[in-house]
Amino acid sequence: MPTQAPPEYGYPPAGPPQRTQPPRDPERRAKIIDYGLKGLGLLGVALVSGLLWYLIRNNPATPGGQAAPPPSQTAGLYQFQPYQPPTTDSDCATHATNKVKIYLQQHPCVSLTRSLYTTSLADSQRVVTSIAIVRMDTAAAAKELQRESDGNGTGHVKDLVEDGVVIPGGPKSLQDGGYYSAVRGNRVIIAETEYVDGGQDSPGNLNSNNHMLLGVSQDAVKQGIGLG
Repeated sequence: MPTQAPPEYGYPPAGPPQRTQPPRDPERRAKIIDYGLKGLGLLGVALVSGLLWYLIRNNPATPGGQAAPPPSQTAGLYQFQPYQPPTTDSDCATHATNKVKIYLQQHPCVSLTRSLYTTSLADSQRVVTSIAIVRMDTAAAAKELQRESDGNGTGHVKDLVEDGVVIPGGPKSLQDGGYYSAVRGNRVIIAETEYVDGGQDSPGNLNSNNHMLLGVSQDAVKQGIGLG
């Protein structure tokens, strides 16, 4: 009688491992979403703050919220107020005398712009300042015109008062007060200052106070008065 193999005891062969999923946790999922949204919010605040800092640093504004305009002229010692608006002419020789007139006839200018301003001295005396800007073809011609204008007895470019603008109770011209000239490229800038009060506009008073009136003319040129 054949011998029978003893029965085998054990477990059936294992199949492929089963993937298990952790139990769903709605509260944990909500916390993760909440933290993510808060992080995005903080990032947005940081970006906006950085942008505002950049704009303020690179475009400073006045307390009123408007951007501060660039200064139109250099700050000076005196505050000049327009008295007569600028007038422009292309025939400079017509508005000049003596050697200055002859030079401008031989070397015609491009343009002549003239204006009047008033300001106050430290003692509250009012003065009037004439600004004449002669534009020449070249810088060399401007330098030569300045040399003629600065000379003694060589003539001058007429100010607006001499050419007919009336200052009530004031001088008939501004040729005896503080005279100053400068060259800016091809432009000659001529400033003259005298008292608005004709009673103060005497030769002796002008001579004794010439340094003060000269200072006003120099300050007007330094500030760029009349240049626009």
